[in-house]
Amino acid sequence: MKPISAQTLHRPAAPPNADQAHYRPETAGFRRICTRLLSGLPSATDELARFCMTVLRKISAPIRGTAVTRPFRRRRQASASPCGSYVFRPPRPPRDLHRRLGALTNPPLFSVAAATRDATPHLLERQAASVLAQWYPNWELILVDDASVRHAAAGSLRGLADPRIRTLRSAQQTGIAAATNAGLAHARGDYVVFLDQDDELTADCLYELALRIDRDDPDVIYSDEDTIAPGGRLTQPFFKPDWSPDTIMSLMFARHVLCVRRALLERVGGLRPEFEGSQDYDLVLRIAEHTGRISHVAKVLYHARRHETVAPPDRGDASRRARIAALARRGLDGSVEPVPQAPGHFRVHYQIRGTPLISIIIPTRDNAEVLGRCVRSIVRLSTWRNFEIIVMDNGSVSPDAVETLRQLADHACVTVIPHDRPFNYSEINNAGARHARGELLLFLNDDTEVIMPDWLERMAGYAQLGHIGAVGAKLLYPGTRTIQHAGILNLVDGPSQALAHRDADDPGYFLRGLVEYNWIAVTGACLMIERTKFEAAGGFDERLPIAYNDVKLCFALLDAGLYNVTCSAVELLHYESKTRGLDHMSREKLARLASERKYLYEKHPHFFQCDPFYSSRLRADGAVRAD
Repeated sequence: MKPISAQTLHRPAAPPNADQAHYRPETAGFRRICTRLLSGLPSATDELARFCMTVLRKISAPIRGTAVTRPFRRRRQASASPCGSYVFRPPRPPRDLHRRLGALTNPPLFSVAAATRDATPHLLERQAASVLAQWYPNWELILVDDASVRHAAAGSLRGLADPRIRTLRSAQQTGIAAATNAGLAHARGDYVVFLDQDDELTADCLYELALRIDRDDPDVIYSDEDTIAPGGRLTQPFFKPDWSPDTIMSLMFARHVLCVRRALLERVGGLRPEFEGSQDYDLVLRIAEHTGRISHVAKVLYHARRHETVAPPDRGDASRRARIAALARRGLDGSVEPVPQAPGHFRVHYQIRGTPLISIIIPTRDNAEVLGRCVRSIVRLSTWRNFEIIVMDNGSVSPDAVETLRQLADHACVTVIPHDRPFNYSEINNAGARHARGELLLFLNDDTEVIMPDWLERMAGYAQLGHIGAVGAKLLYPGTRTIQHAGILNLVDGPSQALAHRDADDPGYFLRGLVEYNWIAVTGACLMIERTKFEAAGGFDERLPIAYNDVKLCFALLDAGLYNVTCSAVELLHYESKTRGLDHMSREKLARLASERKYLYEKHPHFFQCDPFYSSRLRADGAVRAD
């Protein structure tokens, strides 16, 4: 095999499967015209080729994209990705790159660590090329060959002459975790960047990491990523949330690219071979217990190669054991359960601590049928019996409602509080909280129905965690098993429901529909919170009588350093807005919504068109936005 020269590798790497690189149609056509013309030149040198390309680019500018070049254009291939029409455009270095690099106050040295075993030579060369093509020059690449039998790394990279690349070889196969640790023992960098076998960095990866380090001085950085399919096509982008402590217990989203301060990595003990297959997951869970300085670069900086092979059978078990170990270290009583709809994936079920009283606060007015159904379902199905129900009667006058309230008041666990005032959702729930005796408050719409026995235990297990603010549940439309609520998004148009009208068993984008995710907010139709946190946040803002009061409470909890979570294992039926009607029914209501939304962002301007827990590259339904 002819070795790749170091000079060639220093050039910015071409995108994988370059014939499918997604440029503008007129640019792609122009490149093909130039290629055809240059192919007729006898043995053109690189310098001549670049010169000719420059000349042709200048003289063709007036006709590019017009009918003249139409015969040379190719129709853009439709994306086969389930994530929609994803397009990765290779980054271009800024014109003032050298100035920006020179402006870094303390440029870090990155140790890029990669363990390999029997890697395909040309893929190993591509991996090394992706590091050599970095805009940021202050790095070292440590390749550890874990006793390869077929292809030794040193032989595959024999043509490389860059002193920043070091190749080590294990005497015997020890596994990826142990081999990586062996490489880390030789690392000199301030930060370690993990690079899996056959994967590639984008050309701006280390540059973006250096910028983030210069700005925030984090201990850990992770980025968005995509996948190199077997044919070379870039697909399956993973646009990630900012750091989310409950999401990480459901899904390892911080794998690629993963950059860790070397001093912290040494303090926690590196990778643990007993978690082989999920060694990076175990590492991230341990690191998160030592630092909160975790940064997310919301940009694809890593291409993870997908092979046509089956994942090791112990990988799922290793990730399960990593979660169990994390619970034990943190002193939390919980179990790790498989997700039935997603084999190989797991969720954490936190056990409720002690025997707290849960106060269920239900506002109502003239809703005899739905209120009766709601209360009966709670009393009949709930296995957690230490609860009280506070029914806030907002001036019911219909005979059926009055009779239903009288009957409910006869239950030992139900208290009916007359509250005949103009409707204000925030005020009536705040009043209910003052009447409640519980350590945990559950605000519940009267048009909901309980359908599972352990709903209170599951929600309370999360609500009792010190870092949790509000806990929501998955609310379903009756009779259809489609989602009404699974979390709240905060996109360009303001707060909206996530995954609305999706099937309840649909995994959604990276399991958002099935496992516990942190969200910017959860709906007040079913919201549990510890009383002390509710009071510290100021309760519901009574200047928001109808809409966005739940969102504003959740914003206040985030500002206090807490996280909101949807407990997706809990499902209730929600006969949506039967109590007060739908907010899109009249111009008056639309005007009111606009006014309350304006007030929400006046109080929390940093959240205007900003959702740290949901990428701006995604639509509300979880599909990738077209560029």
